Amino acid sequence: MRIGVLSDTHKDLSLARVALEKMGKIDLLFHAGDHYKDAIILSEVFKVKTKVVAGNCDYSTNKPKEELLDIDGYIILLTHGHQYGVKFGLERLYYRSQEIGANIVIYGHTHIPLYLVENNVHFLNPGSPTLPRGNSNPSYAVIDLKPKLKIRIEEIVK
Repeated sequence: MRIGVLSDTHKDLSLARVALEKMGKIDLLFHAGDHYKDAIILSEVFKVKTKVVAGNCDYSTNKPKEELLDIDGYIILLTHGHQYGVKFGLERLYYRSQEIGANIVIYGHTHIPLYLVENNVHFLNPGSPTLPRGNSNPSYAVIDLKPKLKIRIEEIVK
């Protein structure tokens, strides 16, 4: 299973399209919010199954703010992260992962790419292809679940 990961596209899909092309064949696309409708458009254009959550800029939607998925034995939490205060640290998100038994947590909101493992929980923020922050470049991520878990963040070269 190969999963592409985007977040924080903010209604500008130009580099998100480039990211999907660079991902190659993916089985699933995760979008960690801001803007929910962007993920739907990408899903239709690239003919890929998509899981998406609402972010803080998805004002008038009743879509879920998080999804819990069990894929190939991995429990994955997909969230935008604003409700967990991720701009101030990952502590609350870590506690949420412990409550629900998630071993992979995907979030956005900060626009800063990050991959780290804390107490066997993999935290992934793919950054933003549209509005990168913190001296980062436009980015996305790819997760390979088999034969062995491999998570990587890729930059989009303009």
